[in-house]
Amino acid sequence: MKVKALVVIAAFASSSALAEDKLLVQSPAVLDANAGVGDAIKRECALESTTTSWVMDALAGKGQRLEGTKNVEGGKVLKLTIVNVIGASGGAWSGPKTMTVRAELVESGKVVATTTKTRSSSGGAFGGYKSTCAIFGRVMKTLGSDIAGWVRAEMKH
Repeated sequence: MKVKALVVIAAFASSSALAEDKLLVQSPAVLDANAGVGDAIKRECALESTTTSWVMDALAGKGQRLEGTKNVEGGKVLKLTIVNVIGASGGAWSGPKTMTVRAELVESGKVVATTTKTRSSSGGAFGGYKSTCAIFGRVMKTLGSDIAGWVRAEMKH
Protein backbone atom coordinates (compact mmCIF):
# COMPACT_ATOMS: atom_id res chain seq x y z
CA MET A 1 0.00 0.00 0.00
CA LYS A 2 2.84 2.39 0.84
CA VAL A 3 4.47 1.75 -2.56
CA LYS A 4 1.24 2.68 -4.40
CA ALA A 5 0.95 5.87 -2.36
CA LEU A 6 4.54 6.84 -3.18
CA VAL A 7 3.93 6.21 -6.90
CA VAL A 8 0.82 8.41 -6.82
CA ILE A 9 2.67 11.16 -4.93
CA ALA A 10 5.64 11.01 -7.35
CA ALA A 11 3.33 11.17 -10.37
CA PHE A 12 1.46 14.11 -8.86
CA ALA A 13 4.69 15.94 -8.01
CA SER A 14 6.12 15.55 -11.52
CA SER A 15 2.89 16.68 -13.19
CA SER A 16 2.67 19.62 -10.77
CA ALA A 17 6.26 20.62 -11.57
CA LEU A 18 5.43 20.54 -15.29
CA ALA A 19 2.32 22.61 -14.68
CA GLU A 20 4.38 25.15 -12.72
CA ASP A 21 6.79 25.62 -15.65
CA LYS A 22 5.79 28.98 -17.01
CA LEU A 23 5.80 29.05 -20.83
CA LEU A 24 5.68 32.49 -22.39
CA VAL A 25 5.03 32.65 -26.12
CA GLN A 26 6.52 35.55 -28.05
CA SER A 27 3.77 37.55 -29.72
CA PRO A 28 3.75 38.22 -32.57
CA ALA A 29 6.11 35.81 -34.32
CA VAL A 30 9.04 37.46 -36.06
CA LEU A 31 9.10 37.56 -39.86
CA ASP A 32 12.70 36.99 -40.94
CA ALA A 33 13.87 39.67 -43.38
CA ASN A 34 14.90 36.92 -45.83
CA ALA A 35 11.63 34.95 -45.61
CA GLY A 36 10.71 35.90 -49.17
CA VAL A 37 7.12 36.90 -48.45
CA GLY A 38 5.45 39.18 -50.98
CA ASP A 39 4.16 42.59 -49.94
CA ALA A 40 0.48 41.71 -50.61
CA ILE A 41 0.67 38.57 -48.47
CA LYS A 42 2.56 40.43 -45.74
CA ARG A 43 -0.06 43.19 -45.73
CA GLU A 44 -3.20 41.04 -46.00
CA CYS A 45 -2.51 37.73 -44.23
CA ALA A 46 -1.08 38.83 -40.83
CA LEU A 47 1.32 35.87 -40.82
CA GLU A 48 3.12 36.93 -37.64
CA SER A 49 0.09 37.31 -35.36
CA THR A 50 -1.84 34.42 -36.91
CA THR A 51 1.07 32.00 -36.50
CA THR A 52 1.31 32.90 -32.80
CA SER A 53 -2.45 32.52 -32.37
CA TRP A 54 -2.47 29.01 -33.84
CA VAL A 55 0.45 27.97 -31.62
CA MET A 56 -1.39 29.37 -28.58
CA ASP A 57 -4.58 27.51 -29.56
CA ALA A 58 -2.68 24.24 -29.99
CA LEU A 59 -0.97 24.70 -26.60
CA ALA A 60 -4.48 24.65 -25.10
CA GLY A 61 -3.91 27.09 -22.25
CA LYS A 62 -0.36 25.95 -21.43
CA GLY A 63 1.20 29.18 -22.65
CA GLN A 64 0.89 32.89 -21.94
CA ARG A 65 1.52 35.63 -24.53
CA LEU A 66 4.66 37.68 -24.21
CA GLU A 67 4.42 40.88 -26.22
CA GLY A 68 7.62 41.49 -28.18
CA THR A 69 10.97 39.78 -27.94
CA LYS A 70 12.19 40.82 -24.49
CA ASN A 71 14.06 38.37 -22.28
CA VAL A 72 12.33 37.15 -19.13
CA GLU A 73 13.81 35.98 -15.85
CA GLY A 74 12.50 32.56 -14.87
CA GLY A 75 10.28 30.34 -16.93
CA LYS A 76 10.72 29.48 -20.58
CA VAL A 77 10.07 31.61 -23.63
CA LEU A 78 8.98 30.15 -26.95
CA LYS A 79 10.35 32.32 -29.75
CA LEU A 80 8.82 31.91 -33.19
CA THR A 81 10.48 33.05 -36.41
CA ILE A 82 8.90 32.67 -39.85
CA VAL A 83 11.98 31.87 -41.94
CA ASN A 84 10.47 31.05 -45.33
CA VAL A 85 7.22 31.78 -47.15
CA ILE A 86 6.48 30.46 -50.62
CA GLY A 87 3.26 31.29 -52.40
CA ALA A 88 1.83 33.89 -54.69
CA SER A 89 -1.42 35.78 -54.26
CA GLY A 90 -4.37 34.38 -56.16
CA GLY A 91 -5.58 31.51 -53.99
CA ALA A 92 -5.10 27.88 -55.00
CA TRP A 93 -5.01 28.85 -58.67
CA SER A 94 -1.57 30.39 -58.07
CA GLY A 95 -0.05 27.20 -56.64
CA PRO A 96 0.61 25.74 -53.19
CA LYS A 97 1.49 27.84 -50.17
CA THR A 98 4.42 26.83 -47.97
CA MET A 99 5.78 28.20 -44.70
CA THR A 100 8.74 27.31 -42.53
CA VAL A 101 8.83 28.36 -38.87
CA ARG A 102 11.75 28.06 -36.46
CA ALA A 103 10.76 27.57 -32.82
CA GLU A 104 13.24 28.12 -30.01
CA LEU A 105 12.79 27.41 -26.31
CA VAL A 106 14.78 30.00 -24.39
CA GLU A 107 15.54 29.88 -20.68
CA SER A 108 17.35 32.75 -18.91
CA GLY A 109 18.30 34.20 -22.29
CA LYS A 110 19.86 30.95 -23.55
CA VAL A 111 18.41 28.71 -26.30
CA VAL A 112 17.85 25.26 -24.76
CA ALA A 113 16.05 23.60 -27.70
CA THR A 114 15.20 24.46 -31.30
CA THR A 115 13.26 22.96 -34.19
CA THR A 116 12.22 23.99 -37.67
CA LYS A 117 8.86 22.93 -39.09
CA THR A 118 7.65 23.23 -42.70
CA ARG A 119 4.13 22.71 -44.03
CA SER A 120 2.40 23.23 -47.38
CA SER A 121 -1.16 23.30 -48.66
CA SER A 122 -2.95 23.89 -51.92
CA GLY A 123 -6.21 24.54 -50.11
CA GLY A 124 -7.66 21.05 -49.66
CA ALA A 125 -11.22 20.37 -50.76
CA PHE A 126 -12.57 23.27 -52.81
CA GLY A 127 -9.09 24.83 -52.65
CA GLY A 128 -9.73 26.69 -55.88
CA TYR A 129 -12.34 28.74 -54.07
CA LYS A 130 -10.14 29.69 -51.11
CA SER A 131 -8.15 32.88 -50.78
CA THR A 132 -4.39 32.97 -50.40
CA CYS A 133 -4.76 33.97 -46.74
CA ALA A 134 -7.23 31.13 -46.08
CA ILE A 135 -4.74 28.63 -47.50
CA PHE A 136 -1.89 30.12 -45.45
CA GLY A 137 -4.29 29.85 -42.49
CA ARG A 138 -4.49 26.08 -43.02
CA VAL A 139 -0.68 25.94 -43.16
CA MET A 140 -0.31 28.00 -39.97
CA LYS A 141 -2.88 25.93 -38.09
CA THR A 142 -0.97 22.73 -38.88
CA LEU A 143 2.36 24.37 -38.00
CA GLY A 144 0.81 25.50 -34.70
CA SER A 145 -0.06 21.89 -33.87
CA ASP A 146 3.39 20.68 -34.91
CA ILE A 147 5.14 23.26 -32.75
CA ALA A 148 2.85 22.69 -29.75
CA GLY A 149 3.57 18.94 -29.94
CA TRP A 150 7.30 19.63 -30.00
CA VAL A 151 6.98 22.03 -27.04
CA ARG A 152 5.06 19.45 -24.97
CA ALA A 153 7.77 16.85 -25.66
CA GLU A 154 10.55 19.31 -24.77
CA MET A 155 8.84 20.44 -21.55
CA LYS A 156 8.83 16.83 -20.31
CA HIS A 157 12.65 16.75 -20.35
